This record gives sequence, structure tokens and C-alpha cells, in this order.
Amino acid sequence: MKRPPIKVVLPIFVVVLVITVLAVKGYIPPRPSSDGSLLKIIIYTDFECGACGRFHSDVQPELRERYVDTGQAQIEIRLLGAMSTDSRRAAEAALCAGDQGKLSEYADALFDAYRAYSEGEDVDVFSVESLIQLAAALDLDEVGFASCLNGGAKKAEVEGNMNMQQTDGVGCLPTVLVGDLKIECRKPLETYIQAIDEALAARTP
Repeated sequence: MKRPPIKVVLPIFVVVLVITVLAVKGYIPPRPSSDGSLLKIIIYTDFECGACGRFHSDVQPELRERYVDTGQAQIEIRLLGAMSTDSRRAAEAALCAGDQGKLSEYADALFDAYRAYSEGEDVDVFSVESLIQLAAALDLDEVGFASCLNGGAKKAEVEGNMNMQQTDGVGCLPTVLVGDLKIECRKPLETYIQAIDEALAARTP
């Protein structure tokens, strides 16, 4: 039986070698669980929660980079209006911004605004006028945004999140659910990484 020529074998060998190296280095996303689903990381948060703002800026980007960007998990944000009518209005506004593809940018701005307010700056944080002005500053369709917010288009979604908060027994924010594990109040980044890594390991076929 004739051996395949070296010019055929060598490219195949190189491709296999490159794939192996990339997998070891973590550049190729691991496959999801055997049923095809990704691990879900659920985050309960509120825009009038200082600890939530710190989690949003310090922890959440790391979790996205480690697990979402590598195809291992998905993150579901459940915005609440647990603190006041203002925080509920802010949650609805963020979801309205999400309809225009700018939930993340709008959430960043809301947490920044509340941080400035909590540090003593004289700012009108979550009034309807301020929320609409913020949408305009982010180049959203101001008319469509205002219609969504003033019309209560996202009221039911926020109420649904708050019902799920009660069902899940969430008493301290932020709260992160990873599988059957509930991590309440803001914890160090390593706490979330350990929980997620263990949940992923348990799902490996």
C-alpha cells in the first residue's frame, strides 16, 4: 500500500497541531453541555444599589470575558426596581434603551449617574426628563425612547423580574445565581469564578 505523499500529510499534521495548541491555550471555546445548552449566570441588580454599581464595573466585565466571550456561558441580567419608584423607572428606561441596542451603554451611564449622586453631586438622577436626556446623549431615538418609557412598555418585564426575585429568595443585591448556587451581596471576583468553574465542571459529559 502506497503511503500518502509528504506534501499531503504535512499540511494535515500542521492543522491538527495548530488546533491542539489553540485548544490548550483556551482560544477555542469549549463545547456546551451534552444537551447543547450553555450555563446560565443570572444577575439580579438595581440601579440605586451602590454595591450593584461596583459589581457592574468591576466583576461583570471579567465574567463576560472569561465565560461569555469564550462560549462557555450566557449572562441574564434581571433589572429590578426594588429600591424605589425611581429605580424601577430607571430599570424600565434601561430596557427601553435595550430595544435600540444600547442596554449596556445606558446601564453604564445610569450607574455612573447614581454614583455621582451618592457622592454628593447635586444631580437629578432618575427623573423622566433626566432619563430621556440620557437617551439623547447616547444618540438613541429620543421620540421612540420617550414613548417606550412614558407608555410603560417595560413595566411588566420589571415586575416579572421582581416576582422572580421573590421566588428565588433574593434578599441582598447584587445576587448571582449559578446553577443551584446563590451568591448574595457583592463578593470578591474569585468567589464567582470558583462557583462558575465548578458548575461548568459538573456539566462536562
